Amino acid sequence: MEYLQQSLLHDGNCTRTIPLDLLVEILYLLPPKSLIRFQSVSKLWFSTIHSKIFVDLFLTRSKACPRLLLSLGDYGSKECFIFSAPEHDNNDDYKSSTVMARYEAPNLYPGYYLNSGSVNGFVCFRGVVPWITVYNPTTRQIVKLPDVTPNGRKMYARLGYDPVEDQYKVLCVMMLDNKRRNNPQEHLVCTVSSSKKQEWRKIENTTGDSYHSVYGEICIDGAIYYGVGKSRIVKFNVRSEKIEFIKTPKESHISTTHHSTLINYNGKLGGVHYLCTGNLMTLWVFEDGEKQEWSRMTCIPCTWPGHLKSKGVIHTGELMLFNPRFYSSKPFYICYYDFNKKSIRKAEIRGLMMDGDFRRIHGIGEPTGEKLCFPGHIENIRFL
Repeated sequence: MEYLQQSLLHDGNCTRTIPLDLLVEILYLLPPKSLIRFQSVSKLWFSTIHSKIFVDLFLTRSKACPRLLLSLGDYGSKECFIFSAPEHDNNDDYKSSTVMARYEAPNLYPGYYLNSGSVNGFVCFRGVVPWITVYNPTTRQIVKLPDVTPNGRKMYARLGYDPVEDQYKVLCVMMLDNKRRNNPQEHLVCTVSSSKKQEWRKIENTTGDSYHSVYGEICIDGAIYYGVGKSRIVKFNVRSEKIEFIKTPKESHISTTHHSTLINYNGKLGGVHYLCTGNLMTLWVFEDGEKQEWSRMTCIPCTWPGHLKSKGVIHTGELMLFNPRFYSSKPFYICYYDFNKKSIRKAEIRGLMMDGDFRRIHGIGEPTGEKLCFPGHIENIRFL
């Protein structure tokens, strides 16, 4: 606090009405929407809210209250609607609960979609055309990355965060084109910034191995992980920009199927393979990087409510599951599975675009498309 006060006063900012330390305490208690609005009050308020120390202080508070990030794509309007809602605490007295969602209007052109979760408060959008955009749902800041040319190849984009250098980077992978030998696989990296010139840098895959598909993603401690099939997971070090492969057990399926998800399991890389029809779920945890060892836990939930998919675990350590299909006439429920208790509970989320009022305001009809839900979103007031 003292360092923040000195740094701001050295910038020539001062106030005779509210002491700086008291101002910081007041701002710290405000919700992010108010902080963004109050930037325009004065130069002092702007400097305080934008200072790295205050941003980090607010981020620490946000990490204690993670949220769910919901992406609802409408096939008719080709728009992607983003909502967030509080993650549910595990209260033994209640088997179900209800929370209200908040609309996080991204103001993007139609054709953008979100298929990966939040990374330290930021998300990465892909366009139907090869556009890549990084977006902060809290500040509403949009940073468009330079265009890329896939030349007919499939393209995947993954957002990562380096906590050491405090940088966000996007890894763009151009898939190997077997039909055209002059279209090899490429890995491109772009450091996300709105103040500096952005450019794509080609990096070498020193492993000499290639792949044709990408399954899932998770960013843990400065590394992006994603499955690529054939019992392999790619680890991309965001800081060093190096690529390596992790072997997975052949019977795990966590690197080859859409009925699985990579998760952060107590700080370790984990993978969950779930068979809704067979009422069976297996948790795999990467225990030893040198020996490439995985541990395994098989779970059989007592009840499995319909066709579900997962995008990770919440702050309680429970696996979050949801039905990706639209049912505008039915409530939207999230299910949580406790690995230790081997029990499942559900929670209703209200205020989504299935509601008639929301569709009327935004001029859309009955929603048709897919909804995705990602846990672990934190509100970050940082501007890139």
